[in-house]
Amino acid sequence: MIECRNLAKSYGKLEAVSDFSLHLEEHEFLSILGPSGCGKSTLLRLIAGLEVPSQGQVLLQNREISGEKIILPPEHRKFGMIFQDFALFPHLSVESNIAYGVSGSRNEKQKRVNELLELVSLPHLAAKMPHQISGGEQQRIAVARALAPRPRLILMDEPFSNLDYQLRLQLRRDIRDILKHEGVATIIVTHDQVEAITFSDRVILMHNGKLVQAGTPTEIYQYPKTLWASSFVGEANHLPVEWQDTSLNSPFGLLAVPAEIGKETQILMVRPEDFRIEYAPDEEANGTVKTVDFSGSVQIVSVELKSGDTIQVSGSPHYLWSLKEPVKITAERYLCFNSSGHSLEGFAEE
Repeated sequence: MIECRNLAKSYGKLEAVSDFSLHLEEHEFLSILGPSGCGKSTLLRLIAGLEVPSQGQVLLQNREISGEKIILPPEHRKFGMIFQDFALFPHLSVESNIAYGVSGSRNEKQKRVNELLELVSLPHLAAKMPHQISGGEQQRIAVARALAPRPRLILMDEPFSNLDYQLRLQLRRDIRDILKHEGVATIIVTHDQVEAITFSDRVILMHNGKLVQAGTPTEIYQYPKTLWASSFVGEANHLPVEWQDTSLNSPFGLLAVPAEIGKETQILMVRPEDFRIEYAPDEEANGTVKTVDFSGSVQIVSVELKSGDTIQVSGSPHYLWSLKEPVKITAERYLCFNSSGHSLEGFAEE
């Protein structure tokens, strides 16, 4: 549906987006995830037609809409946009905000407005003004307004960042269901890792204006291609290892790894939940509990290994670990990375 080919955008000497390519399928939900300043919002503006690319093309249904020779104005692209500040018209009622931009007869407009008010479960607020409704309600109305003209694509720029935590969780689920119901393809830009992997069918990870990795949420989390990606999406322990005869020598014992992988491996990446922690007498222990952070459903246990390395382990909330308690740590799953910080693909011990 939407395709970006070798897209780039520079502001003087600053290259905000560099040689970026992506393809979005019909009805697909795509997250563009990255830290502040990585170029993700600039990329969204290039797709929307709010910025002119320095290089490359944006295509819609194989038709060029942005490039060196052509730029289709945003209002002719039939894209809906939703921003973090909701951007409702303050002088118009909820009903009039949704109706804005809808073509057709008065009856047709009213029918569409009523449909969307029912869809976002807010028909009782039709006559209210934006300042009279809550932030969550404003965001639902912003979604309804974006959907009203039946857009080809919805573009969302940090849409939930101004909401409190619990409301953000609920609204994220609700709006995803609403957009799926309408069957409209959606691109969301966010710096929130949980938001990206729970909202979308596919995630694109950006860093310094470049595409680092693209894949399903599971692929991005379980098989990061770089050490940076492993730390940005979730928590990760990075541990030095070395090849010894026929095994990898790690801070928690020898690991069986194919020789062609093991000889290149310099760093092991282990998620906190992929460690197994158990009490052990001093003579069998390979670590000591340093700190324990209890967060309800899980404990994050900081363990100092006998090697001197400190790791973070996800422990059961049903056993309260004591400081300085001797423990035995084993890794149930790990990924191998070379000295350049790139994963050695084709191997993940599970």
